[in-house]
Amino acid sequence: MATPVARAPLPRAPLRPAPAVRLPAARRHLRAAAVASGEGAAGPALRTCKNCKRQYDPAANHPSACRFHTAHFGGETRRKFESVYAGGTMDTPDSGKVFQYWHCCGSEDQFDAGCTAAPHCSYDD
Repeated sequence: MATPVARAPLPRAPLRPAPAVRLPAARRHLRAAAVASGEGAAGPALRTCKNCKRQYDPAANHPSACRFHTAHFGGETRRKFESVYAGGTMDTPDSGKVFQYWHCCGSEDQFDAGCTAAPHCSYDD
């Protein structure tokens, strides 16, 4: 067994500040004009919906604006759904495969738009 050899610490490189980013003169002028006119960079004040996690304009919110699922996406093996004694799927190739679905509506598409439609609801409400 070899004995451990002490090593000197490696020298660290000196930290340098990041270079300042300069916008072209035309872009600086446009940005200054937008700030002077009272417009924000994003336009109207957007909020984030806590159900669908998308940004929305509260003024354009309506009763079916948000589509989301009310339960989680997960799964079980097919063995859980069919009885072994009733000719279930224990001996088939898919017997141990995980069957994933939305627990609220049963849809097997992970990227399904949602089974519930409602107005957007922000974290601030």
